[in-house]
Amino acid sequence: MLLLVLLPFYSPFAPLLGNSDLPLTFALCGFYVVPTKSHCDGNKKRLIFAPKSQTMLKLESFVFNPFSENTYVVYDNDTKESLIIDAGCSTPGEADRLFGFIDSHRLKPLMIVNTHGHIDHVVGNDVVKHRYGIKVAAHPDVEDDYINAKRQAAWLGFGKEGDVHLDLPETRLADGELIKVGESTLEVICTPGHARGSISLYAEIEGWVFTGDALFCRSIGRTDLPGGDYETLRNSIIERLFHLPDDTEVFSGHGESTTIFDEQRYNMYLG
Repeated sequence: MLLLVLLPFYSPFAPLLGNSDLPLTFALCGFYVVPTKSHCDGNKKRLIFAPKSQTMLKLESFVFNPFSENTYVVYDNDTKESLIIDAGCSTPGEADRLFGFIDSHRLKPLMIVNTHGHIDHVVGNDVVKHRYGIKVAAHPDVEDDYINAKRQAAWLGFGKEGDVHLDLPETRLADGELIKVGESTLEVICTPGHARGSISLYAEIEGWVFTGDALFCRSIGRTDLPGGDYETLRNSIIERLFHLPDDTEVFSGHGESTTIFDEQRYNMYLG
């Protein structure tokens, strides 16, 4: 079942956000259709895959900030090494939830990785990196969006102008680069189109891919913001993500998880 977005949304910042008919929650990330859980999980032709027997990493997810952004903590339970993907915590309470999980599991964060530079995915960078003395890693093309994110912060309800402090990423990631966490690795896959410098992270052993706002369950990221381009995004998904194994589980920047198999067959925006 599809839940169509019919609620009007008006903002004086529409030139920044693009389509002003979308509700604020999805205005920046860009769901064109909001899939309900039953829509994502209830396909009668859904292929059931055998569970991975060699999984090394574990995963915890959090939903943060007014945009319902997914922040992920990927960790090795033996070495306690961990990676924070898209630190979207925007309030002290949200930060405490993230810190509470990391600290209670005695994890050792290695770095924050941003899949792209939009404010809902980077707003928590500063507080997290100073808590654990770590660096932020991203593709070098995100720099313009980092600079714009400071201005977006006040406009989009993340406090007054100047409240959000964002340094440019200290570590630059390149396509094909491997990030080691414990005995596993995550491969950087460049997936531009939603934003400049968008990347996905592929954990081959675990069969996971973290796609940021490139690919969602039955949807894709919006492409009418600065740096966005539909054909570029479509090519990123079809030529890069859809070449991954069918049973790869997709963890997006917003919403429910899905699989490469399901999106190849049921995603109406990629026909």
